[in-house]
Amino acid sequence: MRWPWRRYHMLISSLPALPTRFDAERLPISAERLQDRLRMLDPEDGREIRHLLEILEWTQRFAETTDAAVVARYRELMRGISHPLLREAAARAVAARMIATALRRRRRGLGPPAIGIGGWVDHIRRHFGEPDLGLAHAFPRVPELRRLFDEGDALGFHRGLIDATWVWLKRRADDHHFTFEAVALYVGRWELMHHWQQLEAGRGRAVFETLVAEALGEHADVYA
Repeated sequence: MRWPWRRYHMLISSLPALPTRFDAERLPISAERLQDRLRMLDPEDGREIRHLLEILEWTQRFAETTDAAVVARYRELMRGISHPLLREAAARAVAARMIATALRRRRRGLGPPAIGIGGWVDHIRRHFGEPDLGLAHAFPRVPELRRLFDEGDALGFHRGLIDATWVWLKRRADDHHFTFEAVALYVGRWELMHHWQQLEAGRGRAVFETLVAEALGEHADVYA
């Protein structure tokens, strides 16, 4: 059940503005304070946003080790999201991850993914041999990401993936003000900032080193 407009206005007004870029030096609000603000949400709305966060966090690095397990987890997570815009945001993040997976498989001399997730899997399979997977029209950043990946620039590649999702979320946020959608898009962008800062911080060094190794093809797990 959606809140009255005034209550969303109060919540949005209590949140500090996000920076223009995801790689700003500091988060505008801590995780603890953000969670405290989100307690103002109706329980149903809060659950929807938590499920979106799960998808965004999960797509940064799939923990499952097989294609079938990835598909099962994706379906489980998506069952928790009913709002159309949140499902669209989740699908966008998943599409970015599938593009990364396809580029990684191709670099390692493997074929297209036999099992995949999201709405672009069949397209990727059909256009797997094309330099940009036939996706440049829908995802203009694919040529740039392919170049970074081919050059072995793991950090630049990961930055580009995050930035592509950030720009899309920001563009959609420009269409929503003081609504549930505005809250969800704010939280989605905050999560991207949080993820990037974890990578750059000392506690994220092991994660970053794994990303570098994977981009250079030292690991066998094509979904990692």
